[in-house]
Amino acid sequence: MLVARYRSRCFWFVENCSPTFGKKTVIKALPVFLGAFIFTTATGQYYYNDIVSTQQGNELFKSLRTNKVHKIRAASFEPDNSATEGFSLEEDISLDGKKVVLSAATSAGNTSVTNRFYELNRLKRVQVNSRNIDNRTDYNYDAKAQVVKLVFTTTDTAMKSTVTETHDWTYGDDGQPLGMTRIKNRVDTMQVELVKDEQGQVVEERWKKKNRVLETYYYYYDGAKHITDIVRYNLKLKKLMPDFQYEYDPSGRVTQMIQFTYGNASYITWKYTYNEKGLKKQETGFDKEKKLIGRIEYTYE
Repeated sequence: MLVARYRSRCFWFVENCSPTFGKKTVIKALPVFLGAFIFTTATGQYYYNDIVSTQQGNELFKSLRTNKVHKIRAASFEPDNSATEGFSLEEDISLDGKKVVLSAATSAGNTSVTNRFYELNRLKRVQVNSRNIDNRTDYNYDAKAQVVKLVFTTTDTAMKSTVTETHDWTYGDDGQPLGMTRIKNRVDTMQVELVKDEQGQVVEERWKKKNRVLETYYYYYDGAKHITDIVRYNLKLKKLMPDFQYEYDPSGRVTQMIQFTYGNASYITWKYTYNEKGLKKQETGFDKEKKLIGRIEYTYE
């Protein structure tokens, strides 16, 4: 049934913060919002990661500011309801709203500090420094507050080497994105083309080099124009399979996200609840057999 819902569309093909519950590390497609802007090498669905997620993150930040939140804490719990040993996640928002510091630690002993910088309630820069590796992401917007350029820079201070990746987005007269040019280290160029339906919704994202399609992602929507499925052709399974599926409440907040593992039928389901102010209260994870793998609870000051 899952494959049938995707068969109607033709396709081309070629070849986030990780909460830790006990000995299981759960990789999440949409990280807990505290870590939503931690630098990651930009791969996967560019339209969703660059455009949609950035817009959602900026809206969330506005909500935090409106609710005068200056500190957020997250607590992780095991399936037996015990606290996850060694886990901590805390976010401090400056009084002027221009800087956010995220401090995180996992049961594996890994720690990190992420600095995010804002301007006019929009994310402008993310910096992560860890083990001689400096990661930086710069965001540029146009007069309509739309993302037009992202620059990812990774510097190995020990080896004195730097890797860069630039995403240059273009928009049509209707203000909707047309596509993006991705450039790695100023020489490796790839075009990302967006295909829209009659309602102007992005339904395909095609990666092309020298007029050859390398990968295609497909986006599906509900009646309220929320993205419900992000799909691509799975070479190992030889059929269209989702990477992510989303469900929403009447206010447009994500209430469930399913992340599928590429190459097999395994998946993890995350369910989200919110408080009276619309801020995330809890997220709970389940494996394919619907067994609880852990939960994270949030408190705000």
